[in-house]
Amino acid sequence: VRADRNHYSKSLIESQDEVAEMRKKFKIMGHQIEQLKEEIAAKDQALVKEHFDYQRAEKLREHVQNELNRKNQLLKGNHDLLQQQDNEIHRLAATIRKMDDEALAQRKEYDQVISERDIIGTQLIRRNDELALLYEKLHVQQSALKAGEIQYNARI
Repeated sequence: VRADRNHYSKSLIESQDEVAEMRKKFKIMGHQIEQLKEEIAAKDQALVKEHFDYQRAEKLREHVQNELNRKNQLLKGNHDLLQQQDNEIHRLAATIRKMDDEALAQRKEYDQVISERDIIGTQLIRRNDELALLYEKLHVQQSALKAGEIQYNARI
């Protein structure tokens, strides 16, 4: 009976040790479960934060993309306007060259007309001098004719 009792006592102690160890393991497992729950909660919060950060970054990317598209359209519009203005400048430059050519031709024609006017003016002065000389000769001849007439009438 003593051997049975020792055996049972030993089994009881072993069972109690096992129970104590199981409780210890259960406590450790409980702590590990709590730590894992806290870790899961932290990771879940981090995931939610990352999700919001991603959404914010996505909205920012869309905003930047829209702004880039708007700027590209504005740049294209400015490029088109610049091209139109460049074409207008070339057209106006051609018009200015044409007007300069016309002004040069008119200046040459004006200079030619002035030259002809001066020549005709000089000829007119000469003709007036000749006419004055002819009038003077005519006057002298008329005076001589009157004097001759008077002498003729006086003789007759």
